[in-house]
Amino acid sequence: MSTEWKIVIGLGNPGQKYRNTRHNAGYMALATMAEMRGFKDAVVFRRSLVSKGKVEGVPVILAWPNTFMNHSGQAAQELVNYYKVPLSSVLVIHDDMDLPLGRLKACSGGGSAGHNGLNSLLDEIGPGFDRLRIGIGRPERSIFDGDWAPYVLSPFNSLEVELLDKTLITAAKAAAAWISHGLSSAQRRANVRVKPPKADQIEEEPKEAGPKDDPQNQLKEPGPKDDPQNQLKEPGPKS
Repeated sequence: MSTEWKIVIGLGNPGQKYRNTRHNAGYMALATMAEMRGFKDAVVFRRSLVSKGKVEGVPVILAWPNTFMNHSGQAAQELVNYYKVPLSSVLVIHDDMDLPLGRLKACSGGGSAGHNGLNSLLDEIGPGFDRLRIGIGRPERSIFDGDWAPYVLSPFNSLEVELLDKTLITAAKAAAAWISHGLSSAQRRANVRVKPPKADQIEEEPKEAGPKDDPQNQLKEPGPKDDPQNQLKEPGPKS
């Protein structure tokens, strides 16, 4: 039985306004895992909301940074320093525009591809952590004139919610595999394409997604000065 903590961090923006937005896929996947695995109620730890539990005997801390996306590294640094864990024992779950919705990818290291949460993590703790990327898709550039913030800060529509729910469950299982058996096991879990619902189920209006007891509900609401739309410069296409 392992006695070393594993830390799994879900990236997102705090507050009800951003609860079910595409940029909060990491938050939602972590909430799904907490619910599936029966983790303790989340509590505040410095600049994070954390929940402790075990997966196959391995002690685990699930963490939702209580900062905006572009300051996620500050919260992560506090956790890594306090629990004295190597970066190889840290998994970060985040949204990824370079993958379509329904696709996941587990990997180690790498750059940020313009993702502000990853930029902050790389600045504060370095590149040695593992990642679980959750595809949110990329719309036509002409729709948003190259400004991705309105897209990533928008909610999933009703068709996407059904596919998202299935993807979050798969992500939770992949994260649990990472904890108990390592990155290669997580990659086998994540390397699947979640089947989308039938086309005749498409609806235009967004609806609520994610577990009812999402720990995001306990996070503070953002103020006007900290509006993520004023802070985030979202990733554009890779060159």
